[in-house]
Amino acid sequence: IRVNAIAPGYFRTAMTEVFYADEAWQQSMLAKIPQHRFGDLSDLDGIAVFLASDASSYITGQCFPVDGGFLASI
Repeated sequence: IRVNAIAPGYFRTAMTEVFYADEAWQQSMLAKIPQHRFGDLSDLDGIAVFLASDASSYITGQCFPVDGGFLASI
């Protein structure tokens, strides 16, 4: 049994749309993300496929941030 997590950063979804409607908030957040862009849901594909594959068979108990470097910058 393996248990891992994907921790997405700032992604535009129906639930977060209210934040993205605020231009000042967008600019403030983009300044804190080293890649200077918000995530696209397709940015999660690679890590999800990797964690579901045998290539990650020795990985467990980990959390993988997919956040454009946000956590590394704070």
